[in-house]
Amino acid sequence: MIEHAQDGALTFVEDILTAAPVVAGRVKPSSVLKIGETSVIVFAFDTGTELREHHAPVAVLLQVLDGQVTVTAAGQTIDMRVGGLLHIAADVPHSVVATEPSRLQLTILGTGHP
Repeated sequence: MIEHAQDGALTFVEDILTAAPVVAGRVKPSSVLKIGETSVIVFAFDTGTELREHHAPVAVLLQVLDGQVTVTAAGQTIDMRVGGLLHIAADVPHSVVATEPSRLQLTILGTGHP
């Protein structure tokens, strides 16, 4: 996790992209923020690398920070570019493939425990 300023009411991360360099031939996750039940992870993808189909026990948000990825979920294929935002409900199987070097922000919304 990278260093960030936190005063209780606000938490500021200066530059999450520096925490997630693209590594040749790999997908590299970097945890950039965790507060309570919310976590933010940046995945750095090289061209053609993928996260195989999986699911999360809680809802997640995906946002492309740079590059382009293809997300397959709920019977749909979505090409995501910079600025694209996707909500995936809990327990929905999904996969991600990078079509170029890319960084994707994953925001995990809760723990899935009542």
